[in-house]
Amino acid sequence: MNFGMPIGAMIAAMLTIAPFGAEVEARDLVFAADEWCPVNCEPGSENPGYMVEITRAVFEPLGYTVTYETINWSRALLYARQGRYDGVFAGTPDEAPGFVFPEEPQGRYIIGLFARAGDPWTYEGAQSLSGKVVGMVQDYSYGAEIESQIEEHAIKSYSGGDTPVRLNIRKLMAGRIDLVVEDVNSFRATAQQLGVEQDTKLEETFLEDDLFLALSPAKEDSRELADHLDAGIRRLRDSGELDRIMRKYGLRDWNAAVQ
Repeated sequence: MNFGMPIGAMIAAMLTIAPFGAEVEARDLVFAADEWCPVNCEPGSENPGYMVEITRAVFEPLGYTVTYETINWSRALLYARQGRYDGVFAGTPDEAPGFVFPEEPQGRYIIGLFARAGDPWTYEGAQSLSGKVVGMVQDYSYGAEIESQIEEHAIKSYSGGDTPVRLNIRKLMAGRIDLVVEDVNSFRATAQQLGVEQDTKLEETFLEDDLFLALSPAKEDSRELADHLDAGIRRLRDSGELDRIMRKYGLRDWNAAVQ
């Protein structure tokens, strides 16, 4: 120890050391994504999204602060890869190759194919997509099954911006596209916000898989953050807090939902 250090500086330095020599973690974590409610909704609102609330419940007790910003998905991935963000909400290994992922997921999704309620068309396999214009989001991953069917038979129409699901639903209702491929919960939550849930129908479901807070490969502490997420999810599940957060959004703990 440098005994020439001023007393005030010595005390300040000692206060930054946690018991057993572990450093207190206290920095702002900044995560980004396009709006994808109920996973991540409007920043600063009472219901910012279940993954946003889970992330805060994991990290804030450890001394971190969590900031959530909306930006289009392609830029969110790019900027997180560069280290300008600490990560992105609701990423998957297919969408964000090379990112750091925890072992425990922070959510789950089911890809569905939606049409207008009054449309007599029904999904009867890949061939039935022939000539249909399908609304998608740039750089989203929907799973090999439906992506290959759309690639071979349908016409792709991409949306971007901060609220692409909302835009695709509006295009569907206006007749500018025939179908929308989207996570079932996200589509229904957004359609409900727009007041058109009863005007749409779910034709088919495809991939069901886990969702993660995907962490930047450019940040030195991303692996440590992933470990915190793993421990934090288990803590929230054991305490009942995870179930409380999910029920706030009309959902269940995904572990219980798939049993």
